[in-house]
Amino acid sequence: MLSTVISPTPGPSLADNDKPAHPARSKREATRLVVAVVLLALLVAFVIDNTRYVTVGFVFADHNTRLIYVLVVTAVIGAILDRLWIRARRNR
Repeated sequence: MLSTVISPTPGPSLADNDKPAHPARSKREATRLVVAVVLLALLVAFVIDNTRYVTVGFVFADHNTRLIYVLVVTAVIGAILDRLWIRARRNR
């Protein structure tokens, strides 16, 4: 009589599951998480501190708005100009 025995492929044992597969990766992920939490806390503090109203002067008019909106719009415009500047320098 002919019988076939199929052996399972070797894989990680249960004892191997107790240790992280890549200790450097988990340390890096933990560092990223800590940095993200700190940055989020700073962002929240920044927003809370800059909620007062300011007068923004345009060429023909003035407008009262919250300072945080002025800062966010300025940062976005700066980021867009930075990307355009980098793209223009690459195309030379």
